[in-house]
Amino acid sequence: MKLLFNIFVLSLVSLFINGCSAKRLTIKSLHPSKIEKEKIYTIKVDRFFHDDVNQAISLESRIEDKIVDSKRVFKLKNDDFGTDAVITGDVLNSSLRYETYYKTEIDYSRCRYYRYDERNRSRQCIEHVIRYIPCENREYNVTTNIRVIKPITNDLLFSKTYDKSSHENVCFDYRPYPFYRTSGDKYNINSKIADQIAQDIVDDISPHYVYYNINIIEELDDKNPLYNKSHEKRFEKSVDLLVSKNLDLAFGELDALDKELNSQSFEVLYNMALIYEANNKLEIANKLYIQARTLTLDAKYLDFINYAIERTSINLEEKIKAKSQLP
Repeated sequence: MKLLFNIFVLSLVSLFINGCSAKRLTIKSLHPSKIEKEKIYTIKVDRFFHDDVNQAISLESRIEDKIVDSKRVFKLKNDDFGTDAVITGDVLNSSLRYETYYKTEIDYSRCRYYRYDERNRSRQCIEHVIRYIPCENREYNVTTNIRVIKPITNDLLFSKTYDKSSHENVCFDYRPYPFYRTSGDKYNINSKIADQIAQDIVDDISPHYVYYNINIIEELDDKNPLYNKSHEKRFEKSVDLLVSKNLDLAFGELDALDKELNSQSFEVLYNMALIYEANNKLEIANKLYIQARTLTLDAKYLDFINYAIERTSINLEEKIKAKSQLP
């Protein structure tokens, strides 16, 4: 529970910090399945009740395609023998709700009232026809409950209800209003929503990557006598390389700066740590973040660094758990 709370706090801090800088690096971190006490490899997908959106078929496809670090995570089975888990469920809702409204548009090609000029024997339109165009706000929704069960013992390993919606606005300017609806649109869109739910299910029951947009420190403190103009320009060059995802070249620039500055620049150490984190070397990244924290009292950057230390500590724990769950 404490770990989940920490991740929630990290997410809030990330949202706050990400609003403070335009330059960020996207990194990914391996997280474990939510079924922590069981190692699941072979899976059977059983029948889903009220499944008019191909939820079971989508789930089978997502399970079969799940690959982490070039390794297939699961193997699908058709029977319970030698199966680690059976997944069943119920499509609790598959719906389309719509609200009709009308938008107005002036039709300048049609006139409603004219004014006749007898002298010139001409007429002038004083009011055009107003068209009332029928429109719909549509909300598509799918709600699916799943249960992951251990065969033979029938122990419930995991259960969750997933709810997803899709919205669209449609106006019938040049086509007839569908007074008599078919179920085609509802089926097509809700089947796509069911496939998104299948992806969420697979992420929950398997090791998966979580993505973060992390702030880059963009410039050196020009008031710090440690730095000269050459340092500042080279640091800015390394930032540009980071933004363009040339991590090896960026690291080369930063490593050279770090040696020249005797590891006394928290900005350089922080961005180096960020590269290690992006390369999934969380232990080294964490140590560099901790070292960077000792070199500044700036509250803004301490927020960056403390978030990074907590993030890499948690993600290292999550990575170890996830690795133990892989085949």
